[in-house]
Amino acid sequence: MNQSGISRRQFLQWSAVTTGALLVAACGPAAAPSTAPAAEQGAAPAAAPNIVQYWYAWGNLDPALAKIVETDEFKEHMGGATLEYKGSTGQDVLLTAIAAGTPPDGGSNYSYVNLFTRGATIDVKDMVDASTIINKDDILEGIWNSAFFRGGMIGIPGIECFMWWGLNVNIDTAEKAGLDTSTLPKTWDEVLEWHKAMTKKDDAGNLLQFGLDPYDAMANEPDFISASFGFKWWDEETGKFDLANPRMAEGLDTLGEFIRIVGPDQFAGMRQVEGHGTWGAAFNAGVQNMIIEGYWHPGETQIQKPEVAQYNRAGWAPVPADRKDANIMATGLHAVVIFKDAKNKEGAFKLGEFFQTPTALDIIFKEVGWIHGVKSWLETVDKNAYPGLAFYIDAGPQVTEWTIGRRCPINDFVITQYTELREQVYRDLIDPQAAANELQKRAEAEWQAQGLG
Repeated sequence: MNQSGISRRQFLQWSAVTTGALLVAACGPAAAPSTAPAAEQGAAPAAAPNIVQYWYAWGNLDPALAKIVETDEFKEHMGGATLEYKGSTGQDVLLTAIAAGTPPDGGSNYSYVNLFTRGATIDVKDMVDASTIINKDDILEGIWNSAFFRGGMIGIPGIECFMWWGLNVNIDTAEKAGLDTSTLPKTWDEVLEWHKAMTKKDDAGNLLQFGLDPYDAMANEPDFISASFGFKWWDEETGKFDLANPRMAEGLDTLGEFIRIVGPDQFAGMRQVEGHGTWGAAFNAGVQNMIIEGYWHPGETQIQKPEVAQYNRAGWAPVPADRKDANIMATGLHAVVIFKDAKNKEGAFKLGEFFQTPTALDIIFKEVGWIHGVKSWLETVDKNAYPGLAFYIDAGPQVTEWTIGRRCPINDFVITQYTELREQVYRDLIDPQAAANELQKRAEAEWQAQGLG
């Protein structure tokens, strides 16, 4: 999922400019003098403008939302409200606004559970129950369930909620490397052989292309490595962590081998090159040739780089050889959440409702390549619209192990620590089991520090 959008520096520069412009606009012309003509003395004050402020963490949604707001259906549903939308607005900016008591009315693609457990967002269950548009029975069960945490409803599911895991491969590169693409690799051992075959360096040893970054995109998160190796890193019912599991250590060592083959320093240098980033950028550039991503990868790649997308093929995410029959898949929440200090909660909810409509679903699928798991609408989707999408559309009945992802309130913290420790493993600075033990220790300490224990 390409989360690029604008950079932090660009955002701050842009934010400073637009904030100033908004302040000027807010000042507007001077207020009418108190000695207004008698005929105007009894005039009712102008109604406050009906504005809905909505922030989105990434920039991908921008073209779709621009078209959605122009539809008559949207205008009618929103009752004439004006949508003030900010894309590419990251979590740090959001947290600053929350702390100042000035959050937007609604937001999406943030750390949903963390915000909810901290009381920054409201329970929307009563609003959803009263809706004539949101239909529980027409939303895929895993997605619906992901919207609830400890009895409360985090937000209105929408925008992009579907299948999260699959191995996407550039079969043109694979075939040129002499690989048989009639069947994609399924086990880590098989994927490693493909990785070796696809990795090329020049005579000076400089990296030209490689196969898989086992920590890119959805594989960056502890949900993935634990599901792949067959254990649960955090138990939602008990709040207990199992990051020191020996299979975590096995996973760290197995995945680390992909980086060792490329060379840790060469790999890090490659990522610093403009256009060679994560979440599909290096795949689009033809430098990276396998990626573990969700259903969005086929559509995003087709929209962003059709000459590469034509060679995209998707299959099951890798598992160890002793779990070769496991078909693992994750799903989970993206939603419109409503902030506790929002000025227009009703307007934010209406926006969340509109994302359930075929009009919104069609536009988002066409403009961005995203899917929200509304059953009746899914029946209308052409699974061959984007190369590789058919795997995700057809995968559901074949899944043997499901994960509802990103449930832990300190998920982002654990990802940060996981990122640091796994690098120490593939640089051979720490034993894999010692890294797993340290990750367990840090997670437990943070859990207590946040008062969650």
